[in-house]
Amino acid sequence: MTPLIANPVLQGFAPDPSLIRVGEWFYLANSSFEWYPIVPIHRSRDLENWEFAGSFTGPEAMPDLRGLQDSAGVWAPSLSWSEGHFWLVFTVVRGFGGPHKDMDTYISRSVDVAGPWSAPARVTTTGFDPSIFHHDGRHWLLNMEWDHRPTGRGGFAGINVQEVNEDGTATLGEPRIIHRRAELIEGPNLYAFDNRFYLMLAEGGTGQNHGIAMMRSDSLFGPYEPDPHGPVLTSRDDPTQELQKAGHGEIAVAQDGTLFLAHLASRWAVKEGKQYSVLGRETCIQRLVFSDDGWLRLEQGGWHPSLSVQGPETASDGGLSLSASVGSDGADIAATFGGFAPDQDAADETGLTVGWPWSTLRHPASPDWASLSERPGWLRLHGRYSTDSVLEQSLVARRLTSTSLRVGVTVEARPSNFTHSAGLIFYYNTSSYFYLRTTIREVGGELVAGDAPTEQILEVFERDPFKGLCSFGTVVVEPGVPLRLEGIIDGGSLQFLWSYAGQQLQPIGPELDALQLSDDHGDILRFTGALVGVAAQDLRDRKFTADFTDFEFKPADGHGRS
Repeated sequence: MTPLIANPVLQGFAPDPSLIRVGEWFYLANSSFEWYPIVPIHRSRDLENWEFAGSFTGPEAMPDLRGLQDSAGVWAPSLSWSEGHFWLVFTVVRGFGGPHKDMDTYISRSVDVAGPWSAPARVTTTGFDPSIFHHDGRHWLLNMEWDHRPTGRGGFAGINVQEVNEDGTATLGEPRIIHRRAELIEGPNLYAFDNRFYLMLAEGGTGQNHGIAMMRSDSLFGPYEPDPHGPVLTSRDDPTQELQKAGHGEIAVAQDGTLFLAHLASRWAVKEGKQYSVLGRETCIQRLVFSDDGWLRLEQGGWHPSLSVQGPETASDGGLSLSASVGSDGADIAATFGGFAPDQDAADETGLTVGWPWSTLRHPASPDWASLSERPGWLRLHGRYSTDSVLEQSLVARRLTSTSLRVGVTVEARPSNFTHSAGLIFYYNTSSYFYLRTTIREVGGELVAGDAPTEQILEVFERDPFKGLCSFGTVVVEPGVPLRLEGIIDGGSLQFLWSYAGQQLQPIGPELDALQLSDDHGDILRFTGALVGVAAQDLRDRKFTADFTDFEFKPADGHGRS
């Protein structure tokens, strides 16, 4: 049977997709930036239903991204398969935003996408968006070259190729530029069809001008001619398309020979004439065909992405398990552990306490700060650095997958000082978040000399790159009594609610502008997406803890897909 694929197939913060097929399974890897797990990988037999399959992990895998700026970290991974091994190549960007980009590109291999992955071998610091082309028993690293010079070639200096050895641990010879042009080009991928080499490129940057271009040559080293048709995929010319910013992709061949393109795109909310992608960049699937003159084109014609395409021919669903399907609304997450479903395999191997769909910032969850055993049925967080920290945050969150969403959690905490806080957080990065938190303040909110009586409160904390940090909606609560905290996303707005556990919810604070959680807010590059979860801080001595249970994540309107 042929399934119908509804786009996007991975909703919310799933950029830079890398797609391959090995046997009956398609595998899809995405950028993770400063978030753990590093390079989440999903698998599917039909390209519509996906389950979490693993990530870059193992005893020798890179464990620490602490100190890296927002939207740095792991960029644009690329999966490939050769002679019984998965290959994973990715770049760790350690600093960007100015003329220089400090970065390292690594290759790792594994017989299983769930790991363990081999110790990552640094193979170049030239640029980012690498991929591996396996051809005639040899392995070639493709990469964009970055030029930082004010008198240079304008940042995106071209695409180079360099051979790597048989286990991917070292480069051989010198890199060779195979294509260069004035436009911004990156994300190179090379394919061989009918004795021709096809070079697919991301072009135009990550915003509205994004797209995919195709080149071809009779030689691996070029010269490469561009498709006279123009881009293979883009939505830059039509702001009415539902899938915007379409670009950056990879191609996989199904068992029936059909060519499928995985690419990123964003769904927009509009405010005052400006577009905002609250859910970040998501993963979509298109079908490709060869034109009469031998070019790869979208099956539907033109270059605009389709909201639905026919999937590959499949005999049956093959018993696909969907225990953690990202295509679902998330309401099926088990109530075990208070809604914080652990990945037991990961826990066995690494000591992690929570697994997919949960993510943590800059290093993985571990029992010393995120425990599911200290209080059975609850997640206990030990407070650490602030929500502005690029070091060690006690924050566990999952991706927003819809702009019609209701999220709730019960928190029990006994803060004893204003440096202690815990609660429900909608988070983009260190400069953009909304945090419904319980903490301590002086009675009446007035500072006085010497000791003063204190009270436990619940307040809305807002962090914004333009407005800075502010708080509002404060209510006094009974010390240590469990609180029910909820947030409702409705299009571009967010409303927090609260109650004592089991009582009637009531709004707290004003309706908030959820568009501040988008890639498009602020005046610096932002590449990730919005997440929602729980957090705890102790800015004094790290003895404060907070317990969370009954986490709910469901559509606000009762429907499964947005």
